[in-house]
Amino acid sequence: MLYALLRALAGIALRWYYGRIEVMGAERIPAHGPVLLVVNHPNALIDALVAAWVAPRRVLLTGKATLFTNPVAAWALRMIGVVPLRRISDDRTGIADPARNADAFSKIVEALAADGLVLIFPEGKSHDEPAMAPLRSGAARMALETQRAIGARALSIVPLGLVFERKETAGSRISAEVGDPIDVRDWVAREDAPRALTAEIDRRLRDVTLNHESHAAERWTNTVARRLVRLHATPRPMDAALPSLRDELAIARRLQQVAAQLQDDANGVRARARDLDRRLADLDVAMDREGIALEDIGMELQARVALRFALRELALLAVASPVAWWGEVNHWLPFHAAEWIGARGPDRVSRDQPAMRAIVSGALLVLGCYLAQTFVVASVTSVPTALGYLLSLPLAAEVNFALRARRREAQRRVRAWQLFQRDPSLHRALLGERDALRADVAQLEQELSVAAGRDLPGPSARPLAAHPSADP
Repeated sequence: MLYALLRALAGIALRWYYGRIEVMGAERIPAHGPVLLVVNHPNALIDALVAAWVAPRRVLLTGKATLFTNPVAAWALRMIGVVPLRRISDDRTGIADPARNADAFSKIVEALAADGLVLIFPEGKSHDEPAMAPLRSGAARMALETQRAIGARALSIVPLGLVFERKETAGSRISAEVGDPIDVRDWVAREDAPRALTAEIDRRLRDVTLNHESHAAERWTNTVARRLVRLHATPRPMDAALPSLRDELAIARRLQQVAAQLQDDANGVRARARDLDRRLADLDVAMDREGIALEDIGMELQARVALRFALRELALLAVASPVAWWGEVNHWLPFHAAEWIGARGPDRVSRDQPAMRAIVSGALLVLGCYLAQTFVVASVTSVPTALGYLLSLPLAAEVNFALRARRREAQRRVRAWQLFQRDPSLHRALLGERDALRADVAQLEQELSVAAGRDLPGPSARPLAAHPSADP
C-alpha cells in the first residue's frame, strides 16, 4: 500500500517537473517471473523514480548505502523496500571487499527467486558524463547465481535506457526505452559467463541510450537532431504542444553513424554536410530571433484557419484560466521554494543533482503546504469544505501546467502568423530555404546510405514524418 502511494506521488512529481516522459517498449518487461531490470544512471534518484513509474510491477529498488546514514531516510527507504549496496568509494580504505555486499546480494537473489522484479544500476554510480560508465559485474553475477538457484525457470535481464533532454531543466523531456530481454539460461554454462554477460548487458543498454565522446559532441548531436526534426515537421496540434523526443533520438543515432562514415570521406560529402549544418543553423537562429520555430514555416495563413484557431484558444482560455489561476496561487510558494533549493545545492556544477533536490524538496513542501492550508480552511469554514479544497489542488496544478504550455505555444504561433502576414515575401523565402534544405538533406542521406551499402533510416523515414495540423 505504501509503495503504491509513493509510486503515484513520484509519478505526479515527475510529471510536474518534466514536460513529458515518453515510454517505449514497456511490454517487453515480463508480467510474471523473475526480472532483473538494469538501468543506466545519469540522473541520481530521478532514475529510480522513472524506472519504478515505467515498470508495471512492484520494483525492489537498490540504492547506495550512504543514503541510509540518515535515520529518517533509512526508515523511509526500508519501508518501501530499498536494498542498500555499498560501493568501493563508500569504504574509506578504497579497497574492494567482495564480502561487503554479501547480505544485499542474498536479499536480491532471494527476491528474484521469488519471482520478483529487482532494479539495479550496473554502472554503480550516478554521473554527469556524456556516455555510460564501464559496467560493474555485480548485475551479471547476481543473475547467474539466481539462475542456478531457480533451475529451469527463466530469469530475464531487461535493459531500460533513460535519456534526458536537459535533465536539470524543468519542463524538459525524458525518454525511457525498454530493450530486448536477455534469457540468463543461455549464459549459465559459459566458462566466461560473468564477463560475457556483463558485456552483453552493456551492449543492450547502449542500444537504448545515447552515448557521446564528449559534452561538445553531445550538444552538437542533440541540437542538429532537434533542428532536423523541426525542419521536416509542420505545426503540431495544440493538444500536443511538445514534440516527441523519440524522433530526435532516432535522428541523433543516425547522426552518430553519419559522423563515423564521414571520417573516411573522400568525395566532398563532408564539406556538403558541413555546409548543410551551417545553413540549418542559420535558419534556426533567424527563426529564433523572431521568436518562432522552424515548423512554423509550414503554417496555413488563410483567414478562416486563423479565425478558427483564435476562437478555440480564446474559449479554452476563458474556461481554464480560473482553474489555472487557482493552481498557480496555491502552489506558488512550494514550487518556487523547490526551484530555489534545486538551483542552490553544494554541487551546482553537476547536472545530475538539481532535479533530484527540486523534486524531493518540492514533494515535501507541496504535501506540507497542502496539510497546512487545509487545516486553515477547516478552521475557518468546515471539514467538508476543507476536503473539497484539498481535492481541488492537484487538479488545479495540472490545469495550470497544461494551460501555461499551451499559452506559450499559441503566442508563438500568433507571432509567426502576424510576421508572415506583414511580410509575405519573407514567408516565401523561408519556405524556399526549408524545401531546399529538405531536398539536400534527403540527397545527402541517400548518398551515405549507398556508400554504406545498405538502407539506413534517415530524414525521409517515419521519425521525420510531418505532424498533421492546419492550425496557424
